[in-house]
Amino acid sequence: MGLGRLIEAMRFGGEGPDAERGGDDLGRFGLGLKTGSLSQCRELTVASRRDGNVARLAWDVDRVGDGWCADAPDASPAGELAAAFDGGGDGTLISWNRMDRLGGLWGLDRDAFNDRIAAIRAHLAMTFHRFLSGEARRLAITVNGLAVTAWDPFCRRHDATMTLPRDVIRGPDGSIAARSYILPHRDRFASERDWEEAGGPGGWVERQGFYVYRGDRLVSPGGWLGLGGSRAWTREESSRLARIALDLPVAMDQAWRIDIRKSLARPPAWARARLAGIGTDARRRAREVFAWRGTGHVTTRKRTRKDESEVWPWEARGGTAVPRYRVRRDHPAVAAVAELLGDDAPLLGGVLSAIELTIPVERIWLDVAEQGGAEPVQPAAAEIAELAAPLARLVSSMNTPDESGDRLDSVLRSLGVTAPALRAAVIRQLGEK
Repeated sequence: MGLGRLIEAMRFGGEGPDAERGGDDLGRFGLGLKTGSLSQCRELTVASRRDGNVARLAWDVDRVGDGWCADAPDASPAGELAAAFDGGGDGTLISWNRMDRLGGLWGLDRDAFNDRIAAIRAHLAMTFHRFLSGEARRLAITVNGLAVTAWDPFCRRHDATMTLPRDVIRGPDGSIAARSYILPHRDRFASERDWEEAGGPGGWVERQGFYVYRGDRLVSPGGWLGLGGSRAWTREESSRLARIALDLPVAMDQAWRIDIRKSLARPPAWARARLAGIGTDARRRAREVFAWRGTGHVTTRKRTRKDESEVWPWEARGGTAVPRYRVRRDHPAVAAVAELLGDDAPLLGGVLSAIELTIPVERIWLDVAEQGGAEPVQPAAAEIAELAAPLARLVSSMNTPDESGDRLDSVLRSLGVTAPALRAAVIRQLGEK
């Protein structure tokens, strides 16, 4: 920037919300550089070089009475970035001096301090992930010398992520682009660490919902935008796998009531019905994946045939009654055991009927709700040793001549053998036969 442009950039409300902005302009109120900086320090210095000429201006809270902005030709910051600026070409350096809002950090112990730094990195990785990944203008961010890596809210590299078609909602100020993603069930992640990283800052429940982008910057990272009618949708365990990207043009700032921090957005009336429809569909699909443990057979609106991997297809009953759950009598595992029993096969049917009648559905739901929707505990080593042998015998009896690759994986999933350690133990038992 030249001096004139720098003066405008350092003026509070320089280019306000009424200024016409380009589609990739992240500014709106003309306050971000100043308020964001002075919320952390007492002196803000900006140096900018254009065509070999350097202009420097500073805001100094302790000297603000002397003038709104002081020419600061001698306020040359020191440090690695300052040296790079002095030896580089055209560009801008923003320097914060006399930090006065970090006292709480200095009083933390090492672990707490590192946790705060990690939270800052995670926030930057989420908010600017399109820039960091190169989807938008390339941006590099480092914290304490370590590069920040983009966090993709939509797990697009995972082969079990369901990517739905793009929707376009047209309004008086332009068009909104929406795309829903149904993320994989927990069982489809290779490790617990991968699952937690995919959850993002705040975790899976917090990060579900609409992701609103303005100029490729993430404004609202999740939430349901107050949609859902008289009973607005809340963040629930059953819908935690649903995430929807919304891209807004800069011209819609006023219609969406983008706040001064660019951290909150509210949909206009003309878009709410379409957004509610998109959200309803995404939440339904997410509930199906959540309920069926990511088997990958729930991508259509209506099931036209039974899924071979489902052991417990449910039957809805009228009113508000709890659905009835029944074990499929034609499931390959049930059929295999019935064939082995021969004339005594009706005994198996009786046992299954007794189990179905006594399933404590309400108790299970209450226990899960009281634990905040916690996932079932993975089998311990002793349980794995106890379960592996009979499960391996059952798999062998299910008339599966090809006990390798996709077929074996499908059989194990149909029996609920998804925990990596248990799956490995069953496969090992099969290999020993």
